[in-house]
Amino acid sequence: MTDSLLEVKNLNTLYGRSHILHDLSFRLDQGQSMSLMGRNGMGKTTTLKSILGIVRPRSGHVYFDGLDISDLPTWKRMRRDIAYVPEGRGMFHNLTVREHLQMAARPDSQGQTGWDFDRVMTTFPRLQERLSNLGTELSGGEQQMLAIGRALVTNPRLMILDEATEGLAPLIRQDIWNVIATIRESGISTLVVDKNIKALKKLCDRHVVLVKGQVHFDGDGAELDANVDKVETALSV
Repeated sequence: MTDSLLEVKNLNTLYGRSHILHDLSFRLDQGQSMSLMGRNGMGKTTTLKSILGIVRPRSGHVYFDGLDISDLPTWKRMRRDIAYVPEGRGMFHNLTVREHLQMAARPDSQGQTGWDFDRVMTTFPRLQERLSNLGTELSGGEQQMLAIGRALVTNPRLMILDEATEGLAPLIRQDIWNVIATIRESGISTLVVDKNIKALKKLCDRHVVLVKGQVHFDGDGAELDANVDKVETALSV
């Protein structure tokens, strides 16, 4: 049995008087890939921001590698080998593709650099042709590749991807799924927010579905198949 890498316990997160997350709990084990699904407004992005400390929960705890990181600022959480690919990709307007990667590059907390500039170039050959372009000059698919590459050069143990393929053309979406599979195979744990159940079933070991800030379903692929009607109803508009 694998050890827990990320554990969320009884998170309650509010925006003003709006109670978004209600006693939210789940865990992600080392080396696992987990999907986080739900309709718009169900609390997926708030969950990610609560894990990262971008939004502070009213109560509950976040554990990473067995340590309670609930009171740490965001930058200290990220320094524990967590990487974040945000919805919207977060391009810096004044940095080239090369500079995005150079700015983010660092070894992990053990001094390892398995993902470096050259490996990112091999993984995303299209970026090699755009090194001198500003990040904002890239297509949506290229920006997502750069956002993932920028996260990878921090050599994370956990990569969190929000709306991994949102708004991308079908062929580009498949490229992104293939890259996420490669990331998983390299030993990095992944937490992926997306709406493509079919792709997520192939990629992820576990699946969490949120409804109104609560866990509606939490299980592996076989359990997902056994509860497909329940999950599809929760995801339908």
